[in-house]
Amino acid sequence: MFRLILNIENKQTNVILREGLVGMRRSILYLMVLVFGVGLGLAQAQDTADRIIAIVDDEIILESELVSQAQMYAMQQQIERRRLPELKEQLLESMINKRLLLAKAIRDSIIVPDAEVQQELERQLQEFERAYGSISDVADQMGMSVPRLRREMRDDIRKELMVQRLQSKKFQAMTISRREVRDFYERYRNELPPVPEQVEVAHIFVIPEEDENVRARAHSRAEEIRDRALAGEDFAELAREYSADTGTKNRGGDLGWVRRGLFVPEFEEKAFSMEAGEISDIVETQFGLHIIKLEERRGDSVRPRHILIRIERDEESDRPTIDHLRELRQKVLDGEASFEELAQEFSQDADTAPFGGILGMVPLEQLESDIRNVVSRLEEGDISEPSRINIDNDYGYSIIKLIERSPESEVDFDRDYQFLERFALQEKMEREFEKLIHELREEIYWTKKL
Repeated sequence: MFRLILNIENKQTNVILREGLVGMRRSILYLMVLVFGVGLGLAQAQDTADRIIAIVDDEIILESELVSQAQMYAMQQQIERRRLPELKEQLLESMINKRLLLAKAIRDSIIVPDAEVQQELERQLQEFERAYGSISDVADQMGMSVPRLRREMRDDIRKELMVQRLQSKKFQAMTISRREVRDFYERYRNELPPVPEQVEVAHIFVIPEEDENVRARAHSRAEEIRDRALAGEDFAELAREYSADTGTKNRGGDLGWVRRGLFVPEFEEKAFSMEAGEISDIVETQFGLHIIKLEERRGDSVRPRHILIRIERDEESDRPTIDHLRELRQKVLDGEASFEELAQEFSQDADTAPFGGILGMVPLEQLESDIRNVVSRLEEGDISEPSRINIDNDYGYSIIKLIERSPESEVDFDRDYQFLERFALQEKMEREFEKLIHELREEIYWTKKL
């Protein structure tokens, strides 16, 4: 559940432009342009004459894509305009590499299930909402409708996941010997950064059970709004006033023209079974309760509106979970049980519960931000009060124990072996990645015209 990602700085200045290995994540804005090939300047760029600047297998790269990505990346990284030609060249190489990997994934018959693509699509859309407030704003800035944005994102996410699966197949099982780590240490010991402050922590994580009163209140509210719509009130106005979907509420809940495959199954099943003008019963999905109105149907496409009512938990409904964690904390303080035993029995973090809730010795800055904020205030041996921890699209509560704190220090081979091992393995993966790209450039047709 809690993934620790080690950010490795390579001595080469262009490492930030290489294709990331499995698990590496970019900022949302950079993700938009580097993964999807779209950006805030793309619509304007495509108004002028466009040309093909590279071909990789069956894929083409347009000059507008490169210009948009270069401008966006330069703005985000505050790169001087005089460096744009160099940046464009490096970005083009990165784009070619990505398409080479995709071509290899297709040739290896790598398949990503539709459900996995849909889950990742919804996750990224929610990240866009948190960053920009509205999916419609993002779509507007890109010069496209929300349905078109979803379609293009879905296609690109599938390609991205195929590439990730290929990389995982090639690199995930890679190991490194102690001799290789020693060689790496001897080669780079004068260039290695100091070992950052590290902490060893454990936690007991519990997700609050759904409160039936909260669910009942949400259903009652949804039924009341639906009744008003059935009585003739304007559905779009009701959506603007009550919908929790920030991406569509300003448009009266209008989702535009869509085909199958863009929505979660429960929503899609209902929307495509309705007649034009019909208002649905309450439809429950992972996002909450939906009231759907089908505006129009045209062949295999439909144009629905919806009003989303979230089933919101609150501190009152979470109180039993908070009190339960406080009781567990007190048992440890009173010597009635060990933290590790209680974590194994009660923690709902499947990744750490079998190990007594221990997250390991890790750099403080690499902890999830909610955990880091708590740990920063603890002394060795302390156990925190229950704290809310946000995880993806949900949350829970943790009590956190600080086992050990190690201040920043110079690298020592024996003491910091695990730290060095991560660096050395990353460098080995980088070398193997470059070898793979070289092989693909020999195996798969590609050309660039820039």
